[in-house]
Amino acid sequence: MYNDFFDDNRQLIMRKFFLDNLSKIGTIKDFKKNELINIKSESYVAIVLKGHITQSVISTKGHEKLLYVLRPGEIFGEMNFFCGGTDSIIAKGKTDGQMSVITGDTLEKALEMHPEIYRHFIHSITRKFRIILLQLTNSIFNDAIGKICDALLRLYSCADRTESGQASINLPLTHQELANNIGCSRITVTRCLNKLLDENVISYENKSIVINKPEVLKQYIDTIAEE
Repeated sequence: MYNDFFDDNRQLIMRKFFLDNLSKIGTIKDFKKNELINIKSESYVAIVLKGHITQSVISTKGHEKLLYVLRPGEIFGEMNFFCGGTDSIIAKGKTDGQMSVITGDTLEKALEMHPEIYRHFIHSITRKFRIILLQLTNSIFNDAIGKICDALLRLYSCADRTESGQASINLPLTHQELANNIGCSRITVTRCLNKLLDENVISYENKSIVINKPEVLKQYIDTIAEE
Protein backbone atom coordinates (compact mmCIF):
# COMPACT_ATOMS: atom_id res chain seq x y z
CA MET A 1 0.00 0.00 0.00
CA TYR A 2 2.79 2.46 0.84
CA ASN A 3 4.52 1.71 -2.45
CA ASP A 4 1.56 3.48 -4.07
CA PHE A 5 2.54 6.71 -2.27
CA PHE A 6 6.33 6.56 -2.76
CA ASP A 7 8.25 5.82 -5.94
CA ASP A 8 11.27 3.75 -4.83
CA ASN A 9 13.27 4.56 -7.96
CA ARG A 10 12.80 8.31 -7.59
CA GLN A 11 13.78 8.11 -3.94
CA LEU A 12 16.96 6.23 -4.86
CA ILE A 13 17.80 8.89 -7.45
CA MET A 14 17.23 11.66 -4.88
CA ARG A 15 19.40 9.99 -2.23
CA LYS A 16 22.15 9.23 -4.73
CA PHE A 17 22.24 12.85 -5.91
CA PHE A 18 22.50 14.25 -2.39
CA LEU A 19 25.18 11.70 -1.44
CA ASP A 20 27.30 11.71 -4.59
CA ASN A 21 26.96 15.33 -5.66
CA LEU A 22 25.61 17.95 -3.27
CA SER A 23 27.33 16.59 -0.16
CA LYS A 24 30.71 17.39 -1.75
CA ILE A 25 30.24 21.15 -1.23
CA GLY A 26 29.45 20.81 2.48
CA THR A 27 31.47 20.46 5.67
CA ILE A 28 31.66 16.91 7.04
CA LYS A 29 30.63 16.55 10.68
CA ASP A 30 30.24 13.52 12.95
CA PHE A 31 27.31 12.95 15.29
CA LYS A 32 26.79 10.52 18.14
CA LYS A 33 23.85 8.33 19.15
CA ASN A 34 21.30 10.38 21.17
CA GLU A 35 23.19 13.61 20.43
CA LEU A 36 20.93 16.65 19.97
CA ILE A 37 22.11 18.09 16.67
CA ASN A 38 22.51 21.86 16.91
CA ILE A 39 24.00 23.43 13.79
CA LYS A 40 25.21 26.95 14.43
CA SER A 41 23.89 28.51 11.25
CA GLU A 42 20.62 30.31 10.58
CA SER A 43 20.42 28.88 7.06
CA TYR A 44 21.70 25.45 6.04
CA VAL A 45 20.87 22.04 4.63
CA ALA A 46 22.39 18.89 6.12
CA ILE A 47 22.73 15.56 4.30
CA VAL A 48 22.97 12.31 6.25
CA LEU A 49 26.04 10.40 5.03
CA LYS A 50 26.22 7.56 7.55
CA GLY A 51 23.90 6.33 10.30
CA HIS A 52 20.40 7.60 11.07
CA ILE A 53 18.96 10.86 12.40
CA THR A 54 15.47 11.30 13.86
CA GLN A 55 13.37 14.45 13.59
CA SER A 56 10.68 15.05 16.19
CA VAL A 57 8.48 17.76 17.65
CA ILE A 58 8.32 18.23 21.42
CA SER A 59 5.45 19.85 23.32
CA THR A 60 5.86 22.37 26.15
CA LYS A 61 5.16 19.49 28.57
CA GLY A 62 7.97 17.40 27.10
CA HIS A 63 5.87 14.99 25.02
CA GLU A 64 7.65 13.84 21.88
CA LYS A 65 6.21 13.00 18.45
CA LEU A 66 8.56 11.29 16.03
CA LEU A 67 8.15 12.64 12.49
CA TYR A 68 10.91 11.12 10.37
CA VAL A 69 13.86 8.75 10.56
CA LEU A 70 16.43 10.01 8.08
CA ARG A 71 18.86 7.56 6.50
CA PRO A 72 21.90 8.16 4.24
CA GLY A 73 21.04 10.41 1.32
CA GLU A 74 18.17 12.16 3.12
CA ILE A 75 18.27 15.75 4.32
CA PHE A 76 17.04 18.19 6.93
CA GLY A 77 17.01 21.98 7.22
CA GLU A 78 15.58 22.45 3.73
CA MET A 79 12.21 23.82 4.88
CA ASN A 80 13.80 26.59 6.95
CA PHE A 81 16.23 27.33 4.12
CA PHE A 82 13.45 27.88 1.58
CA CYS A 83 10.73 29.30 3.86
CA GLY A 84 12.77 31.17 6.47
CA GLY A 85 11.67 31.53 10.09
CA THR A 86 11.99 28.77 12.68
CA ASP A 87 10.14 25.62 13.68
CA SER A 88 9.87 23.31 16.67
CA ILE A 89 11.47 20.30 14.97
CA ILE A 90 14.55 18.84 16.67
CA ALA A 91 17.12 16.52 15.13
CA LYS A 92 18.87 13.82 17.13
CA GLY A 93 21.32 11.06 16.31
CA LYS A 94 19.54 7.72 16.23
CA THR A 95 22.93 6.05 15.78
CA ASP A 96 26.50 7.25 15.48
CA GLY A 97 26.99 8.75 12.04
CA GLN A 98 28.20 11.48 9.76
CA MET A 99 26.59 14.35 7.87
CA SER A 100 27.51 17.05 5.37
CA VAL A 101 26.38 20.56 6.33
CA ILE A 102 25.96 23.08 3.51
CA THR A 103 25.58 26.73 4.52
CA GLY A 104 22.86 28.86 2.95
CA ASP A 105 25.29 31.05 0.99
CA THR A 106 27.03 28.04 -0.53
CA LEU A 107 23.73 26.42 -1.44
CA GLU A 108 22.38 29.61 -3.02
CA LYS A 109 25.37 29.68 -5.38
CA ALA A 110 24.89 26.01 -6.27
CA LEU A 111 21.20 26.55 -7.03
CA GLU A 112 21.98 29.57 -9.18
CA MET A 113 24.48 27.60 -11.24
CA HIS A 114 22.48 24.34 -11.35
CA PRO A 115 18.72 25.06 -11.03
CA GLU A 116 17.93 21.39 -11.73
CA ILE A 117 18.89 20.80 -8.08
CA TYR A 118 15.49 22.23 -7.09
CA ARG A 119 13.83 19.05 -8.36
CA HIS A 120 15.50 16.97 -5.66
CA PHE A 121 14.56 19.43 -2.91
CA ILE A 122 10.93 19.46 -4.07
CA HIS A 123 10.96 15.66 -3.93
CA SER A 124 12.31 15.67 -0.36
CA ILE A 125 9.77 18.21 0.89
CA THR A 126 6.86 16.48 -0.88
CA ARG A 127 7.94 13.11 0.51
CA LYS A 128 7.97 14.49 4.06
CA PHE A 129 4.54 16.04 3.52
CA ARG A 130 3.16 12.65 2.46
CA ILE A 131 4.69 11.00 5.53
CA ILE A 132 2.98 13.56 7.78
CA LEU A 133 -0.30 13.05 5.88
CA LEU A 134 -0.11 9.29 6.44
CA GLN A 135 0.70 9.76 10.13
CA LEU A 136 -2.31 12.09 10.47
CA THR A 137 -4.53 9.58 8.69
CA ASN A 138 -3.27 6.84 10.99
CA SER A 139 -4.02 8.83 14.16
CA ILE A 140 -7.55 9.73 13.04
CA PHE A 141 -8.80 6.46 11.54
CA ASN A 142 -7.16 3.74 13.63
CA ASP A 143 -7.38 2.28 17.12
CA ALA A 144 -4.20 1.37 19.04
CA ILE A 145 -3.39 -1.87 17.24
CA GLY A 146 -4.29 -0.29 13.90
CA LYS A 147 -1.84 2.55 14.59
CA ILE A 148 0.92 0.07 15.40
CA CYS A 149 0.21 -2.06 12.33
CA ASP A 150 0.21 1.06 10.16
CA ALA A 151 3.59 2.16 11.57
CA LEU A 152 5.03 -1.33 10.99
CA LEU A 153 3.81 -1.28 7.39
CA ARG A 154 5.51 2.09 6.82
CA LEU A 155 8.79 0.61 8.06
CA TYR A 156 8.15 -2.57 6.06
CA SER A 157 7.78 -0.54 2.86
CA CYS A 158 11.38 0.71 3.29
CA ALA A 159 12.89 -2.72 4.04
CA ASP A 160 14.35 -5.32 1.68
CA ARG A 161 11.88 -8.16 1.20
CA THR A 162 12.28 -11.86 0.42
CA GLU A 163 10.35 -13.58 -2.38
CA SER A 164 7.78 -14.70 0.20
CA GLY A 165 7.21 -11.08 1.27
CA GLN A 166 9.01 -11.37 4.61
CA ALA A 167 11.12 -8.37 5.66
CA SER A 168 13.32 -7.46 8.61
CA ILE A 169 13.15 -3.91 9.95
CA ASN A 170 16.81 -3.20 10.62
CA LEU A 171 16.21 0.21 12.16
CA PRO A 172 16.45 -0.16 15.97
CA LEU A 173 13.25 1.17 17.55
CA THR A 174 12.29 0.74 21.20
CA HIS A 175 8.70 0.26 22.33
CA GLN A 176 8.82 3.82 23.71
CA GLU A 177 9.93 5.21 20.35
CA LEU A 178 7.07 3.39 18.62
CA ALA A 179 4.74 4.83 21.23
CA ASN A 180 6.06 8.34 20.52
CA ASN A 181 5.56 7.76 16.83
CA ILE A 182 1.89 6.79 17.04
CA GLY A 183 0.70 8.61 20.16
CA CYS A 184 0.06 5.57 22.38
CA SER A 185 1.53 4.52 25.71
CA ARG A 186 4.51 2.17 25.85
CA ILE A 187 2.38 -0.39 27.71
CA THR A 188 -0.19 -0.36 24.90
CA VAL A 189 2.53 -0.82 22.27
CA THR A 190 4.00 -3.78 24.16
CA ARG A 191 0.56 -5.40 24.56
CA CYS A 192 -0.23 -5.03 20.84
CA LEU A 193 3.17 -6.28 19.72
CA ASN A 194 2.77 -9.33 21.95
CA LYS A 195 -0.58 -10.02 20.28
CA LEU A 196 1.08 -9.85 16.84
CA LEU A 197 3.86 -12.12 18.10
CA ASP A 198 1.34 -14.68 19.34
CA GLU A 199 -0.33 -14.66 15.92
CA ASN A 200 3.10 -14.99 14.20
CA VAL A 201 2.36 -11.84 12.23
CA ILE A 202 5.73 -10.56 13.42
CA SER A 203 8.77 -12.13 15.07
CA TYR A 204 12.12 -10.99 16.43
CA GLU A 205 15.52 -11.76 14.97
CA ASN A 206 18.70 -10.25 16.47
CA LYS A 207 16.58 -7.54 18.16
CA SER A 208 15.00 -6.57 14.82
CA ILE A 209 11.29 -6.88 14.08
CA VAL A 210 10.57 -9.28 11.22
CA ILE A 211 7.30 -8.82 9.33
CA ASN A 212 6.04 -12.30 8.48
CA LYS A 213 2.49 -11.54 7.36
CA PRO A 214 2.11 -8.00 5.97
CA GLU A 215 -1.33 -8.85 4.62
CA VAL A 216 -2.56 -9.51 8.17
CA LEU A 217 -1.21 -6.12 9.30
CA LYS A 218 -3.31 -4.48 6.58
CA GLN A 219 -6.46 -6.10 8.00
CA TYR A 220 -6.07 -4.15 11.24
CA ILE A 221 -5.90 -0.69 9.68
CA ASP A 222 -8.30 1.77 8.13
CA THR A 223 -6.63 3.59 5.22
CA ILE A 224 -7.42 6.42 2.82
CA ALA A 225 -9.81 5.14 0.18
CA GLU A 226 -8.20 4.52 -3.20
CA GLU A 227 -9.80 6.17 -6.19
